[in-house]
Amino acid sequence: MSRLEDVAGTALFDRDGRTLKLNQAGVTLLGHARAILARVDAARADLKLAREGGAVRMGLVQDFSGDLLVEALRRFRVDSPRSQVQIMIAGTSDLLVALSEERLDFALCARTPLVGKPLITLPMGWFGDPALLGEEVLPLATIAPPCPFLSAATAALDAVGRPYRLAIVTPSLDGVRAAARAGLGIACRTVLAMGELPLTDARFPQLPEVAYDLATLKQRGTASRELEQALREEISRHASAHAQAAKAPG
Repeated sequence: MSRLEDVAGTALFDRDGRTLKLNQAGVTLLGHARAILARVDAARADLKLAREGGAVRMGLVQDFSGDLLVEALRRFRVDSPRSQVQIMIAGTSDLLVALSEERLDFALCARTPLVGKPLITLPMGWFGDPALLGEEVLPLATIAPPCPFLSAATAALDAVGRPYRLAIVTPSLDGVRAAARAGLGIACRTVLAMGELPLTDARFPQLPEVAYDLATLKQRGTASRELEQALREEISRHASAHAQAAKAPG
């Protein structure tokens, strides 16, 4: 007890006959000690979870951070309710860097030099106020480069000799949506990302499709594989719904 009081620099107990009782300083220190022990227990639990493969580190581009991600996480929760999930939402280049540095278990990215059949392919479209076509120089709303959608948009516009300018440049997909809906610029994205139908004005040049794929670490835990599978299932469901909608008359 005396050693503890030496470390604390103050008396921690009051003597009541042969009994020692905590004084106010002792009660204060006891609260801190309990908090420290709780943090130690929490750290041990987190480390145990990581050793057992229960901690999942996933990354994905902003286009998939809406309802599709919600449903994938909901599926995952059923099988792994206690797993810790860390989510990184960023551009493809940043996600691939994080994966190469083993800061992620898997990442859903826009197609780059990944091999094989892509997980999903979506058509690009034009979004915004069609009245902007009347402007001599078409204003664009875009994610900050490098961005595959900006590259596709500028290539399509260059091919038909249509002048353009970058009116809104933002790191956020929410910023692109807001700018397009406010009539500040035309955006090149997908229906999944924008949450609305694209413009159908024939004066807009045709755009290509964009492919997405999953890049993964070879060594990772069971929970990581379970979340990846849940994400794959939701993407497959979305792709099927999109294909049926495309075939529907009208």
